[in-house]
Amino acid sequence: LGCKKIGRQREVLNNSIRESGATLIWPMGEDGWVRHLENGIAYCFDVTKCMFSSGNVTEKARVAGFDCKDQVVVDMFAGIGYYTLPYLCKAGAKHLYACEWNPEAVKALRTNLKENGVEDARCTVLEGDCRANAPVGVADRVNLGLIPSSEMAWPAAIRSLCARGGWLHVHTNCLEKDIG
Repeated sequence: LGCKKIGRQREVLNNSIRESGATLIWPMGEDGWVRHLENGIAYCFDVTKCMFSSGNVTEKARVAGFDCKDQVVVDMFAGIGYYTLPYLCKAGAKHLYACEWNPEAVKALRTNLKENGVEDARCTVLEGDCRANAPVGVADRVNLGLIPSSEMAWPAAIRSLCARGGWLHVHTNCLEKDIG
């Protein structure tokens, strides 16, 4: 096969930090760290501890096309950097606050910032619940990339916007009949 690791993908665990349900099958005793390249961005993570959403590839590419060179962004659910990295590496955000409460995802996020050459001064990683620790009054854009719904963080997201307002990028699942 020409591969270095073989794993079994399973559903993301239904818990607050959305842990991976994947297991490493081969080689036995190895860690689950992998490197995935997407839209020119490297995502490194432990597949047995962090989920990876391949389904949002087009949205990440769309975000990468934004012009954010003079903008501050708050990513309320940063994970391993799904949107944090496109905002910083491709859209050129001036500064990004990355909120994440899964310690394993925070580890991967910090690895990915270094892997992609993001200077420490451009990204502040805020560990913990974004509803309590998101910055106030700083953001031109707030990314709310949590499926099925990010609604619980909308009040904190609004507080994060700068005084002149800005963009809320809200992700949610909805039925087609409800948007018609």
